[in-house]
Amino acid sequence: MSELKVKDKDYLVRDTYSGAILNTDESAYNKIYEILIENLVIIFKRTNITNQNHIKFAKNFGNLDEPHHVYPHVKDYKNIVLLENDENNPPDTNSWHTDLTFKINQPFASVLVARAVPDIGGDTLWSSCYSAYNRLPNDMKKYLENLKVIHDFGDFRNSLAKNTSDEEAIKLLNENVHKFGHNIRPIIGIHPITKKKYLNFNESFSSYIIGLTINESNSLKTFLTNHMNKPEDQMRWKWSTGDMVMWDNRVTMHYAVSDYMPNYRCMNRITVVNDIRANKN
Repeated sequence: MSELKVKDKDYLVRDTYSGAILNTDESAYNKIYEILIENLVIIFKRTNITNQNHIKFAKNFGNLDEPHHVYPHVKDYKNIVLLENDENNPPDTNSWHTDLTFKINQPFASVLVARAVPDIGGDTLWSSCYSAYNRLPNDMKKYLENLKVIHDFGDFRNSLAKNTSDEEAIKLLNENVHKFGHNIRPIIGIHPITKKKYLNFNESFSSYIIGLTINESNSLKTFLTNHMNKPEDQMRWKWSTGDMVMWDNRVTMHYAVSDYMPNYRCMNRITVVNDIRANKN
């Protein structure tokens, strides 16, 4: 991942924090923010952060997202999404994605904490949408410049439609069209802080490219999906219990590898909706 500068052979990010991350002043959070904008992903090793402090940390960067429409939340903490998976509840988002791009306000950042991890497997990968744009041929950049794509709730259809009757599934799908909504975004985005261009596309939630026929849209989506899945643009993290990772959700995709069945994996995620420091500029 070209924006992530390797610190040494053991780490895939330039700045890997461990130990205490709270009880810091505003300047410390400003520094974390600067590192995030430069490197896209920050890993805090073995924090064992509490739910209360998880929320406290995330609030230093913006407003927290509402409770998720599909996934449960941690008891007594409605802003912390509970992601629990094992052989009886396998994950339903085994694809590259940027979180919640179908929402009116595409979330700024995610803060994910590992609560229980399998001995083998369960890694997460991140990919740079800056690098994906930079690798495009100039003619393709020009072609994509004015195209827009419809984002909808994509893979979440699986969660709504499985393990129920067709009639109930249809009801749930229709109800959640209104809850999730749709959004239209340019395929070429511009980061509000760096002003750099990036590919704002992901195979999970980008459903249709406006102005093209269905065949043309599907062909271009396939090209972009394959183009953005390049190991040289990616980093991979092997989780330990208590690790916390924060990433800039505007210019990254991620992929949670489901290779640990039948074992158990539990993650807690907070989504930060707005970038309060961007709004101050």
